[in-house]
Amino acid sequence: MTLAIRGDRTSSLSLQLGPHTWLLAVARGFGQVGGLPIESALFARLRAECHGRMRSPLFRRAIDRPQAAATAMLAVLGRVNGVLYANTANHDDYVTAAASLTAVIIVQGLAYVIHAGATAAYLARAGTIAPLCDDDAMEERPVPVLTRALAAAPVLDIGISNARLIPGDAIVLLGRRIAGASERRTLLDRLEASELGEQILVARFEEDAAAISPPMSATFYTSKTARAVTGIAAAIGFFAAAVLAH
Repeated sequence: MTLAIRGDRTSSLSLQLGPHTWLLAVARGFGQVGGLPIESALFARLRAECHGRMRSPLFRRAIDRPQAAATAMLAVLGRVNGVLYANTANHDDYVTAAASLTAVIIVQGLAYVIHAGATAAYLARAGTIAPLCDDDAMEERPVPVLTRALAAAPVLDIGISNARLIPGDAIVLLGRRIAGASERRTLLDRLEASELGEQILVARFEEDAAAISPPMSATFYTSKTARAVTGIAAAIGFFAAAVLAH
């Protein structure tokens, strides 16, 4: 698999986990963890957790298989969430630090999107652009309120979706959601610019796919919600039992 990745690396992360697997992520939040902005603390912990698990042959085999890779990353993020939460003063009545996160695992032409908060992932294909995740912000309030985010609680509540990529597709990660046709056109124009700007990461899929997907429609990807129990994830690694899906 060949990806051409470019964009703002201060608010995003790109990491090759295996011969056929890449992790892309963007985060935006408030507060600090260990004296660092929570975005920096989140990416540092996520990178360290991935590097640590990559020493395991079992993890290396799993991370290059589509469904196993998604399950493995859920456990990784569950562990990261638990560590971040334990290093904040967050409790049920007050949150001192939390972050929106959109992470994409790209493995063998499949993109798995793991999402919580107000960041976003989009798929750009043939001059069109479509969202790959739901919006977790309650915009009808005077100040948008997140319904879920990293480090806000000991149990990580996340959304999961997936889509098959074809040559020329671009995965676009943003620090905020876009709204309306005008912003979509502006984003498409930015994909060809030499400077993308802040809080945007673009990965273009360049390898010929084994199977060509149909044009995008309202049902071109599937999604679900999962809760990763951090205590279980820490105890049993990345097996499916670490994720309670519904």
